[in-house]
Amino acid sequence: MKLSDYVVKFMEEKSGDVFLLSGGGIMHLVDSIGRSKLNMVCCHHEQAAAIAAEGYGRVKNQPGFVVVTTGPGGTNALTGIAGAWLDSIPMFVVIGQVKTDNIAPLKDGKPTVRAIGFQELNVIDMARPITKYAVVVEDPSTIKYHLERAWHESISGRPGPVYVEIPLDIQAMEIDENKLEGFNAPELYANSDFDIQDVVEKLNNAKKPFLLVGNGVRLGNAAGELEEFLKKTNINAATTIFTSDDLITYDYPKYLGRQGMPGNEAANYAIDNCDVLLVIGERLQLSQTSYDYQKFATQAFKIMVDVDENEMHKKTVQINLPIHCDAKTFLSELNKQDVKLNAWDVTVKPINADDYQPTGDYVNIYKFLEELSKHHHGYNVVTSDGMASLAPHQALRIVPGQRFITNAGLGNMGSGLPLAIGACVAAGNAPTICMEGDGSIMLNIHELQTVLYNKLPIKLFIWNNNGYFSIRGTHQNYFKKVVAADSTSGLSLPDFSKLIPAWGFPYERIQNDSELDKVKKVMDHEGPIVCELIIDPAQKMLPKWAAGMFRA
Repeated sequence: MKLSDYVVKFMEEKSGDVFLLSGGGIMHLVDSIGRSKLNMVCCHHEQAAAIAAEGYGRVKNQPGFVVVTTGPGGTNALTGIAGAWLDSIPMFVVIGQVKTDNIAPLKDGKPTVRAIGFQELNVIDMARPITKYAVVVEDPSTIKYHLERAWHESISGRPGPVYVEIPLDIQAMEIDENKLEGFNAPELYANSDFDIQDVVEKLNNAKKPFLLVGNGVRLGNAAGELEEFLKKTNINAATTIFTSDDLITYDYPKYLGRQGMPGNEAANYAIDNCDVLLVIGERLQLSQTSYDYQKFATQAFKIMVDVDENEMHKKTVQINLPIHCDAKTFLSELNKQDVKLNAWDVTVKPINADDYQPTGDYVNIYKFLEELSKHHHGYNVVTSDGMASLAPHQALRIVPGQRFITNAGLGNMGSGLPLAIGACVAAGNAPTICMEGDGSIMLNIHELQTVLYNKLPIKLFIWNNNGYFSIRGTHQNYFKKVVAADSTSGLSLPDFSKLIPAWGFPYERIQNDSELDKVKKVMDHEGPIVCELIIDPAQKMLPKWAAGMFRA
């Protein structure tokens, strides 16, 4: 059996899909994929292919496969790998390399010459800090071991991307599948000892208990255990904005919304005033604690449950009871206990869209989100960065079972469309909503062709606010002027009303609130469609929270 055929057979056993961009350094792998049963999604940039694999991994909760070529293929994919690394998303990267004879020898960890082979580059050392496992397959007899170990590493403990580099001549070698030695995987996770009674005592004695959950709950396959705990205790709870807004919805009567710097007032009020804070599966990044992290929940006894022990001891958090454990094990144990909580009422104030009216003939984004909430049909939602991500996470109302996906750790511009492609494929080509800014989408706009070719029913809303809304606000606040952020300061953007129809997409344009009835038309359309929202460049937004702001 040809080694590349064995690799593809492994991929077929683990997944039915692969995202790739072809190249000479992976010609044997691509040939094998072409003869396989894999659904091959050909992207137009390796960054997009990796981000699509991230979106796939988020929906499937298992690694998405991405295959890229050597040199620039590998460096282009690094941004997508980094996003998966920061957000703990499983991803399996298979990358080519020049023939082993053409690889420059290393001395003290560095190549002795710039390169020997064409497009040869030491990408693996760039990838090592942002992957859980990175290896060059130098001996064909080790291929089974490396593939199995990489898969195990990607899904075990705190998930993340893995990287398997296969030189061109190794791809083409013949192997005996029956003689290959595999990887003997240890137990996926051995949780540390902890006394659950300490947690129960603190919760039962609390006057104002509060639960904050992150995506680690979903990554740990503990959504069911979380639901059981909520029903049992009726505890006030919030999700961390951008990372886990789909874990709890407003169907739960004690849901306070999305917590964080741009989050909902009720959730942040609860952080500022609770006396026991239970954090599960959330690393408490700065978007959750605010940059005034010294003031974060200072009045509360803080219990933090995380599979990565280091996250509970970093300088930005002060945890009273750190519990090194996966979410499923912890919640399963907690659900066995007699937990009877004190009732603590927190008023949830709905967003009044009229408070955020635009200054001219534009769409009020909060009224748009009200309308979309009525007609989203429960389709999965994907956002990228900036206003097109911020406002939906503040105001969009989703339903149980609906996924709401954004990269929180990297917040990479242009990630929305390829994330939506991966999420759509993972859901069996189910209709998917994508919201991208007019500036952000330009980084991966070429993936419109991937959507069109594969007939992916993605409903793409382009939020046209004349450039980079977030950067423009930062410049105005700090420098009292704007540079390289909109059409008045050096940034040019296309006329989407001409570009999108020319590409072959159905196109709608919503100029102002009187045209919001078009939202239903877009959502009811079968197949891919693009809708442009014309938004006030000075659109008012919800005020940002800083730790301690709502302390009673």
